[in-house]
Amino acid sequence: MAAALLAMVPSYISRSVAGSYDNEAVAIFALISTFYLYIKTLNTGSLFYATLNAIAYFYMVCSWGGYTFIINLIPMHVLLCIVTGRYSSRLYIAYAPLVVLGTLLASLVPVVGFNAVMTSEHFASFLVFIIIHVVALVYYIKGILSPKMFKLAVTLVVSVGLVVCCAVIAVLIALVASSPTKGWSGR
Repeated sequence: MAAALLAMVPSYISRSVAGSYDNEAVAIFALISTFYLYIKTLNTGSLFYATLNAIAYFYMVCSWGGYTFIINLIPMHVLLCIVTGRYSSRLYIAYAPLVVLGTLLASLVPVVGFNAVMTSEHFASFLVFIIIHVVALVYYIKGILSPKMFKLAVTLVVSVGLVVCCAVIAVLIALVASSPTKGWSGR
C-alpha cells in the first residue's frame, strides 16, 4: 500500500513514469523503511524501534539527497499531533531520538557533514524538536503542580517562550540572509 501511495507523489510522477523505481530502488526502500519504523515507534513507544528508525534515516541520507523530504515531513506530522492535542510520550519517543541520532548520523556522511545542522532545510525539524520539549515540560509540570499554580506557570512559560522564540527566529533569519550558500537548496 505504501508503494502505491508513493507512486502517486507528484515529484516522482514528474521525473518519469517508471524510471524512478528502476534508478532509485535503494532510496525508495530507505524512504519506506524510515516511515515504517517511525509509525512502528509511534505505535509501540519503543526506544529500540526509535533507534532503528534513526539508522534507517541514516541509510536514507547515505543513499539519496532527498532525505530532507523525511526530515521535514515527520516534523509536520509531529506538529499536527501537538496542535490537535494528540501529544503522548510515544510521540516524543518516536521523534526526539530521530532528530538527535538522525542528525548526528547524517553529519557523518561526507556530502552532508555539518550542513545537517547549518542548512535551513533542517530548521523545521529543530523547531519542532524545541516545541515538543516545551510541550513535554508543560505536561510534566501540569502533573506536579496544583491547577492554580499551573495556570501561573503557564503564563510565565508562555511569556518567556514568546520572547525566546522571537529572538531565535530573528537570529535564524539573520543567519540565512547573511549566508547565500546556506539558504534553501533545490531539494
